[in-house]
Amino acid sequence: MRRYSIVLLCFITLLFFFGCSQNTVKEDSTSQKNEQTQTANVKTAGDNQAPVNTHGSDMQPKQPKQIIVPDSVAKKFKAVNINITDKKTDKVIPVKAKIGEKTSVPNTDIVIFVEAYLPDFTMGTENITSASDEEKNPAVKVAIERKDNKVEGWLFKNFDIHKIEDPDYDYALIGGAN
Repeated sequence: MRRYSIVLLCFITLLFFFGCSQNTVKEDSTSQKNEQTQTANVKTAGDNQAPVNTHGSDMQPKQPKQIIVPDSVAKKFKAVNINITDKKTDKVIPVKAKIGEKTSVPNTDIVIFVEAYLPDFTMGTENITSASDEEKNPAVKVAIERKDNKVEGWLFKNFDIHKIEDPDYDYALIGGAN
């Protein structure tokens, strides 16, 4: 009986040992496959050994997309209406800013430069443009200067995304103007 117990104990120990080692082997082979897959996804380009995107293009720093304003939009809209709200007083300052010009906002230290207005904003892989001259998805690219601070960004009429961060004022696109 004692001999039977020792054999059983040895069998359980061996079973435990081999059971654990098989999982380790599986994990090792899985991690090796993952490393091989990750290595295969990073290729080098020429002599400089820079990593390239496996989808075929070099991994270069992103360049700003080109903004294309269709002729019909440029003819229809010469300015934009923006409301500026003073956060301390809740006073709204309506501003009509001409496209391509700097506009000083009265009784403030704000200067707005409107780079482009796109009434039907759309963004592709190569550029940003307007799908039509109808105000379906209005957006304006602006640069706002205050004292020594300059902030650039987009204001969207229908969405609160890409808000211009300013501790004293909120900026809201109302729409295009002639």
